[in-house]
Amino acid sequence: MAYEFTPKRWWRKFRRYLAWRVTHPLAPYEDYYVHAVMKKIRDGAGHPAIGSASRPVRQHSELLEFLQKYGLQPNDVAVDYGCGSLRLGRAVIDYLEPGRYWGVDITDEFYKLGLEAMDPAWLQQKAPKLGVINPETLAKVRADKPRLIGSWHVCSKVPEARLDSYIGNIVSLMSAGSIALIHFPETAERRQLSGLAWSSPKTLLEKIARRHAPNAQISFDPLTHTEIDGIRQTLLVIRA
Repeated sequence: MAYEFTPKRWWRKFRRYLAWRVTHPLAPYEDYYVHAVMKKIRDGAGHPAIGSASRPVRQHSELLEFLQKYGLQPNDVAVDYGCGSLRLGRAVIDYLEPGRYWGVDITDEFYKLGLEAMDPAWLQQKAPKLGVINPETLAKVRADKPRLIGSWHVCSKVPEARLDSYIGNIVSLMSAGSIALIHFPETAERRQLSGLAWSSPKTLLEKIARRHAPNAQISFDPLTHTEIDGIRQTLLVIRA
């Protein structure tokens, strides 16, 4: 069902954001997103993408299967950019050799929720690398020369003003031979799907990607061949 962006709903959500912004005047938008998600979880409402109530849109192996489609091998380094509480990352961790998985997100609160539900002995054996997205973490990831970088169900949560930073960070992790896969809900125009989610046209994401990776091969791979309410699930593919 398409998101019904009524004045009443808009005002209710904007009022929440405004109340937070008054006490956090200089904080980036990402901090508000973390606040909104964690408040839902702490209030017992749960969240479909983060924490114990999270669920995959299709299946837990969804991210792994697409990384494998683009050539992922067990000895490759793979990045789960926007890993959340590792609902899709767990299958990737299990497939890769120890220490070859990188999961990064805007807060450690998300992936700590996922770690709490995992077997400590298995985690020690697989040794996944996790970090908060910042220049120091990105430098560490870059040094490991990841072969595949996947960002699943993340782009839709990024406001338009932050898309440049989001895609730029992903491109910064690439080196010769690496591939970045960015899932996004595609519409003809930028559209708000819910209070904290948006769809985007191909042209917008391609323009940003080409600005950061002018020499890369950029293409799009349809994830679904049918549209629902004018929305198609699509993959932005960047090959260094």
